[in-house]
Amino acid sequence: MLNKKYSRLFSLFIGSSGYLVPFPRNEYSPISKTLHPFLLGKRNIYYFYDLEKSLYGIRATIEVLKNIIASEGKILFIGNEVSMQSRFKQDSNINFLKCKRGSITKSKDADLVFLTSVEKENLVEAHRKCLLLVGVGSSTMSKISYPFNLNIESPFLSDWFFGTMYTSCVQGKRMVKGSKKKNQIVSLLGKGPRVASKNFNKDEV
Repeated sequence: MLNKKYSRLFSLFIGSSGYLVPFPRNEYSPISKTLHPFLLGKRNIYYFYDLEKSLYGIRATIEVLKNIIASEGKILFIGNEVSMQSRFKQDSNINFLKCKRGSITKSKDADLVFLTSVEKENLVEAHRKCLLLVGVGSSTMSKISYPFNLNIESPFLSDWFFGTMYTSCVQGKRMVKGSKKKNQIVSLLGKGPRVASKNFNKDEV
């Protein structure tokens, strides 16, 4: 049963046709069998994501993104969305590449790679470099570490996706600042004298 905490998000996905699996660009790119456990079924030419199962992958993606940003890791987005680049253009830990053959092979290694345009070529390149992958709206789960099963071809959900990724990065950076502040406080307090355990008397407490 769906957690009430996520019911509004679930309703948002349904209302924006987030359950539609993006239709393959040609008939030679069928839906992979690896995706079948994440599907509800098919009607006419369209497959349908199981959105309840999709929530787990979406939440896991958001958490791993925050943690990697918090540890000052490198994130790579691969796709053709211009709006994505404008949101993160001033962040040195986040890079963007257009989805074309050879782009991943020539890129510097990253701690997490988002494929918003999952195609055979960029999957093969990513696998060769053993990269940790997030597949956004993918038609395959082959070696996808974090499946983000949502139809971001919907303009509304595309905007929601990039906004959520941006917010997660901001939260990750706050985690970094928070940990640095704690370290500063500890250094300001200095180190107190150690008390030998053998001299500790419970009656003195």
